[in-house]
Amino acid sequence: MFSLNSDTEVGNLGVVTTNNRGHTVEEVAQMATDRLVSISDTAPAPIRDQAHVFKEACKHVITYYMNEAVKNHVCTICNELEKQGQKDLANIIRRL
Repeated sequence: MFSLNSDTEVGNLGVVTTNNRGHTVEEVAQMATDRLVSISDTAPAPIRDQAHVFKEACKHVITYYMNEAVKNHVCTICNELEKQGQKDLANIIRRL
């Protein structure tokens, strides 16, 4: 006989979808910020206000560095394509 007892908790789950496209950098940054920073509705107003300002600042930092990562990734892809003799394709990708 097999018996299993488990006290597992999943926590909060959320699903964010798009229609015929991937998520934008801003959308992913918002998802990351929401995951990293939560603000209690019962916190005192000054602390809650400060937390909202902090959360917004975090979103801007995450957005900035995600945009930098995308630019660097495109640069890497284009450089690799050029090494393979695909300069036209690299230029098309740069213009996207």
